[in-house]
Amino acid sequence: MARHFFIAGAQRSGTTYLHTILTQHPEIELNQPWWPEPKFFLNPDAPSRKEEYLKKYYSRADATIRGEKTVCYMEHTEVIERIARTFPDALIIFMLRDPVDRAISNYWYSVGNKLEDLSIEEALTNESLKDRPYDTKSITGCPPYNYLERGKYVAYLEHYLKHFDRSRIKLLISETFFNDQKAISDLFEFLGIETNFSPPSMSEKINSYVPKEADCKTSEVERFLSSYYADSVKELSDRYSLDTSMWKPARMLL
Repeated sequence: MARHFFIAGAQRSGTTYLHTILTQHPEIELNQPWWPEPKFFLNPDAPSRKEEYLKKYYSRADATIRGEKTVCYMEHTEVIERIARTFPDALIIFMLRDPVDRAISNYWYSVGNKLEDLSIEEALTNESLKDRPYDTKSITGCPPYNYLERGKYVAYLEHYLKHFDRSRIKLLISETFFNDQKAISDLFEFLGIETNFSPPSMSEKINSYVPKEADCKTSEVERFLSSYYADSVKELSDRYSLDTSMWKPARMLL
């Protein structure tokens, strides 16, 4: 049976790009359909439905490794235990982006999907607003207004380390991963597949948001977010030996 991996986060950090280039590798089979994301392990009985899961999302007999992308898995501690019970040898991938840019992108994504009517200043500087009601029937897994807490990556990663050895978890920095053959080949090595493959879409921006001029007037919000995330980013960098020097909160501490 093919081995398994999960892209578990973070939302608005380049995971669709990651899904695309991994799909293009001949040894990999990613979940199909790719959208909506499976969110299968949000179900409490998921471990007892392994065969159903495999049959629903995968069909290739020649795949070396199979994978699923569901970015809200990062935020659900109960999911981690279910994945570990079902696929104890799974590999876990996180794509992490400057949390300031991630939060702003998350806000505009919500605006674009008509989920958000607050100003960017209101939505991204008042954490209490994350608990606003929303349509839980059409939106499952990722509460749409959790813009701030979602960027404190280090807290979420600790939960995964309770169930998976550090050697089975790959942390990618989106700013240095995009269109970098060396970084992509390193990921292929982590997955145990041919490392010299160059994905055709490696240089393409996928599911990105290009702001209008008016959307860029967020300097005050950026300053607030940089301060908000500074300690979390430092802890992430120190604990996992990650280069986050290009992130705004990291530069703030220099």
